[in-house]
Amino acid sequence: MGSEGQAAQSGDAAHPRKWLVRLERLYSGSVVVFWPFTDLATRVFVALPYLKSGIVKAADWDKALLLASEEYPVSWMAANPAAATGLAIELIAPALLLLGLFTRPAAMMLAALTIVAQLVYIPTTTNLMLIAMLVWFVANGPAAISLDAIWTRKTALAQTRPVAAMIRIGAILRRRIAPLVILAMRVWLGISLLALAEIFEPSVMLATWLPTTSFSGLPGWIAVLFAVLLISGTAASPVSYALVLVVAAFMIAGVHPDVTFYPVLLLGVYEARGAGPLSVDGAFGRFLRNRFGSSHGRALCPDDPEVWLATLKDWRRGGKDIAGSLLARSQGDPDVLAGD
Repeated sequence: MGSEGQAAQSGDAAHPRKWLVRLERLYSGSVVVFWPFTDLATRVFVALPYLKSGIVKAADWDKALLLASEEYPVSWMAANPAAATGLAIELIAPALLLLGLFTRPAAMMLAALTIVAQLVYIPTTTNLMLIAMLVWFVANGPAAISLDAIWTRKTALAQTRPVAAMIRIGAILRRRIAPLVILAMRVWLGISLLALAEIFEPSVMLATWLPTTSFSGLPGWIAVLFAVLLISGTAASPVSYALVLVVAAFMIAGVHPDVTFYPVLLLGVYEARGAGPLSVDGAFGRFLRNRFGSSHGRALCPDDPEVWLATLKDWRRGGKDIAGSLLARSQGDPDVLAGD
């Protein structure tokens, strides 16, 4: 009787542990599974407007000169070199970004170009969203579906000293800087929502760099709730999905013509990558790993194609385990009810 009672208690204790382990593996593994596709889509949609702009300017050089001298002049450059520099960046960097080739330098050039446009031309929310995503690519680089991911691992060139140094620098940026970029992104969006809810009045300079129009029409209390969840990094996936639905509804309804597709892309990055280690989500994941040893650790490096495939298999296996447990419980399986 005593041993049976202990076994039952042990089973009861193991049951919630197994569920926590399985759910944590699915949640962290989803970052790895979905990120390469989100990364590819983001690169494509970020690169296209720059490439189109470059093609238009290349087809009409006189118009490019007029834009550089009249529409958005750069005080420290003459019109001809400014137009030539902008045209070169808009033709070369987007093509590299599309291919995922030399992604970080390409993203850095486009980010610099867009920051200048935000400073000297008409500031827009679209520019802000593009800058945020480009800075993310500078810090993290591309995912598994990219030429960078292939040639830096599968070619002899990757073994040369200069390229090996670039790869090491990229790994450091991904490991140490990318989590800070995610943190900054969360805080930036959270502050924008607080400003939208009129919790504080931003200065004119600060308002120029806050994408409040992306969420215009959101009730104040909901904006505050989302702001708290974003800043704390709680429930990244549900929060990002909900905000995507809000922004998409604004776009479809045409209520706010300033709202574009780019906030959806930025929130897609947040959803796919998660809130990062400096968050409530990250702290909860560490608790589960320390308590139950549940993490396989692959969520920290989702840009390796081999890791992506391994995690996909593990993620699918975890989903089947949970589905099987639910089915067995619904049929009253005594082994499952006892905690497997």
